[in-house]
Amino acid sequence: MPLYKGATDMYAKYKAKYNPAVISTRFTDVQGVAIDRAEKAFAIPDGVRTAVRPILDTNGISGGTRATYLAFATKLKKHISRQAGTAATNIKNGLVAYFKTAYGLSETILNSIATAVMGS
Repeated sequence: MPLYKGATDMYAKYKAKYNPAVISTRFTDVQGVAIDRAEKAFAIPDGVRTAVRPILDTNGISGGTRATYLAFATKLKKHISRQAGTAATNIKNGLVAYFKTAYGLSETILNSIATAVMGS
C-alpha cells in the first residue's frame, strides 16, 4: 500500500530541513562561490540582449512584441547551450516555427536573431 505525502508531511519536512541557523552557516560558507557563479550566469542573458537589440531596433520592433522576440532569443540560447550541430539547428527551426505560429512573429527577424544568438 503506497504512502502519500500530504501537506502536513511536507510542511514538517520543510520545517525540520530549513533550520535558519544551519542555512545561515551554509549560505555564509558558499557565498563567494555563489556570487562568482551568479556573475557569470547573468552575463549570458545580457549578451543575448546585446546581440538582439540592434536587430529589433533596425526592424522597428517595440513594446510587447519586442519582449516576445527577446523571449525567443533567450529560449534559443538556453537550448543551444546544451546542444550543438544538427540538434541545435533542429531546435532553432522548431522554435522559429513555434514563435512564428503561436505569436505571429516574422520568420525573417526570428532567423536573424537566431543567427546572432547562435554566433554569440
